[in-house]
Amino acid sequence: MSKYAVIKVGSSQERVSVGDEFSVSSSFAEKTIIPVLVSPRKGQIVIDDKELKKYKVELEYLSISKSKKISIFQYKNKTGNRRRVGHRENSRIVKVKSIQGLESAEEE
Repeated sequence: MSKYAVIKVGSSQERVSVGDEFSVSSSFAEKTIIPVLVSPRKGQIVIDDKELKKYKVELEYLSISKSKKISIFQYKNKTGNRRRVGHRENSRIVKVKSIQGLESAEEE
């Protein structure tokens, strides 16, 4: 996998290439993203902000899902106070449609 991009999704970063699927928060609504880092060829990395503006990552939303359940248990000593709760975060499955700018970098 020599052609890839690193994009910022919320508070985390994802390494993606064309065709990859990953999950994001349900509040994330962007269709195109300017990447943080791009590797257009094997052994080359682009991190300059002016150069990165030439690249764009297009995303396609596939489905809405829920993450794995988190079990929460609260307990207070000597009072008999116990509470068990579960939580599941809403998320979206996203597919990388294309990375614009990689085609022109290949010709150079």
